Amino acid sequence: MTKRGRLIVMIAVSIAILLSAFGLSVTAYGSQNYQNYQVVLNLLNGQQYFGVPHVYQGDINGEPTNQWPVYYGPNSASQYWSPLSSSINQPVLMMAPDQAWAAGAMFWGETYSGSSVTITMIGTFSNGSSIPVDGFEIYLFLKPTEWGISSAYNWSIPHITAPRMSHYPSPAAGDDILPQSSTSYLIIQWDPWWQFGYGTWGATGQWNVWIVSNPSGNNPSISPSPSPNLGGGYAGWDGIGTGAFQPNPGDRINITVTYNPSTNALTGIAIDLNTGQSANFILNLGNYYTPPSSGSYVFGIAGNTGGGRYANWALLYVAMIGSVKSPSPSPTYYSANFTEVGLPSCTAWVAAAVAVIVVLVLIIALLMGRRSKP
Repeated sequence: MTKRGRLIVMIAVSIAILLSAFGLSVTAYGSQNYQNYQVVLNLLNGQQYFGVPHVYQGDINGEPTNQWPVYYGPNSASQYWSPLSSSINQPVLMMAPDQAWAAGAMFWGETYSGSSVTITMIGTFSNGSSIPVDGFEIYLFLKPTEWGISSAYNWSIPHITAPRMSHYPSPAAGDDILPQSSTSYLIIQWDPWWQFGYGTWGATGQWNVWIVSNPSGNNPSISPSPSPNLGGGYAGWDGIGTGAFQPNPGDRINITVTYNPSTNALTGIAIDLNTGQSANFILNLGNYYTPPSSGSYVFGIAGNTGGGRYANWALLYVAMIGSVKSPSPSPTYYSANFTEVGLPSCTAWVAAAVAVIVVLVLIIALLMGRRSKP
């Protein structure tokens, strides 16, 4: 994709997030590649939209649980938000509770046709330890053969968590869920414990990137091993990137990750929409990872906590842009295997938060445009 094409896609992503927060949808065209913008989850601004078939998995200290993820609709949202205010009725999909060694994930299927793909999300938390851990994870290109995207597999996905491995892959990661997959896949994690709760030589930022192989479901390996930036004892790229921030309870956190197969590279940015602070990374996967071919894959989002430190991580919004399409008919508005339904009231922070994304990306686009001039 050309530089101009990338700018178009960046602007389209921002506009699409803004529109979808108000119940609209768009498709975007970048360079010569058709870019599909697909809303996976939208709880912003009065929405209760689960846009694709999906499946959940919860974990507590390495053991599966069906207690989470859990949906708090407008009539029960005050239970989630009570540490801040009992009058807030903004719905959330809570991925993990505010307790040690907990994790929750949501997975969905897509048909991938071979070019760049982006996942963008908005998350939050209402209660946590003094330094909230261990953030959010994005999963790319799983190919499960022992489970599928169906309610029948809710809370029964074969997996193991990182702390149950013989060698913990990163000094800052938490109870990361590693699902079964017939082929290797990518986990990209933003973890605010990096640089505030823990730092080490070779760790410059707040991102972990792992290439995971777990065909049996219970014997995973993570590469590269040893870690290219931390060395022996660890695996994957741990604590990479530039910039760091420690969010406060109630802050809205936008995380966007893009994989470009033509360069075999990942880019990511996390932005605290309340403070404007950010953390980002650029990583070329090199010979460690082979770009996936076109076909059906599973993607996902997770949140998790660590030992003695925690936050009740929750999702407000998830979307994809790129050469992907849901292989199943998209559901209409419903509550995703949960009983609560209804619409929350419109709040001003939603428009402001999403507008921040648009402004930031437009500024980046303008700066890149200027740099390209002779």
